[in-house]
Amino acid sequence: MLSKPIVSVLMPVHNVESTICECLESILAQTVSNFEMVVVDDGSSDSSRIILEDYATHEKRIKLICTEQQGIVKALNLGLKNCNGNYIARMDGDDVMHPQRLEQQIEFLKQDPSLDLIGCLVEGIPQTTNYQQWSNSLTTNQAIREEIFVESPIMHPTFFAKHELFEKIGGYCAHPWAEDYDFLLRAYQFNIQFGKVQEYLVKKRDSPTRLSRVDWRYKRPAMFEAKVHYFLKMGFLKGKKGVVIAGTGPSGRKIASIFQKQNIPILGFVDNRPGPPDRTVMDIPAYGFTENQLEENLPDFFLELFKNALIISAVGNEAGRSHLQQSLTIAAPCITARLIRFI
Repeated sequence: MLSKPIVSVLMPVHNVESTICECLESILAQTVSNFEMVVVDDGSSDSSRIILEDYATHEKRIKLICTEQQGIVKALNLGLKNCNGNYIARMDGDDVMHPQRLEQQIEFLKQDPSLDLIGCLVEGIPQTTNYQQWSNSLTTNQAIREEIFVESPIMHPTFFAKHELFEKIGGYCAHPWAEDYDFLLRAYQFNIQFGKVQEYLVKKRDSPTRLSRVDWRYKRPAMFEAKVHYFLKMGFLKGKKGVVIAGTGPSGRKIASIFQKQNIPILGFVDNRPGPPDRTVMDIPAYGFTENQLEENLPDFFLELFKNALIISAVGNEAGRSHLQQSLTIAAPCITARLIRFI
């Protein structure tokens, strides 16, 4: 192996004894041979460390770092400090790489130098989830940026970028929300250009014990906190008088409460169901559309609600979200605010 690896595969692990062998074998089978594996065992209490030590003894490309349990953010940043490759590829100890993953992602970045951070399509184990299908549908920089406030549009174990990009972004940060989504939102803030190899290069395991299933930082309320935090930090509300929430369900109310904690005025709620003239949600006026209203001129006070405001879409149902967006366009064509999806 050359003294300087082309790629560093960055992989923090914790209690992955049942899957780590398959993961390691998939990495060692890569068509690109000049790589290093930087594996941080974050205080595993099962046999993960013993397995890793055995592999590291026989495979010099594995750099094993063992620590007491500190959490994934510290493990990731410790691993980053020990990465020497020109590129960094993220990987998780319960997932599997296609043999050509590293080769194809290297080539993809070389073919389009405008791109900074890329991923790939993901095949689910045992089956592809709705979230994975949604993520797989976003392959261009434009599509990824447009949907970045919905959820993490590039899956963490598919991250691939030049080493210096991780330094530019500032590594990983500890917040009360998911570290990978935080990284992407900061990359978005830096105007990083995103992309995806349109090939299934990673098999992602979905299990009841996976971190994203059990840790509260990966749950929807924590993700809402992240969105509002960066939404404000990026100045989306500069010069605006407040926010209109499209959707009056639990998600819409939760988002409204987070904006209120930041002293951002909630000007009103809008949804697909008509209600009484004095209807309120959280003591805030709530408006609905009827078919007849869509064919008539809406009251000036209603149109004023949208003037110089931002609309946050909090409608989870795809059909309902599409209908509401169409209704807003028909009912108030003078709206100049941008509708941004939060779910």
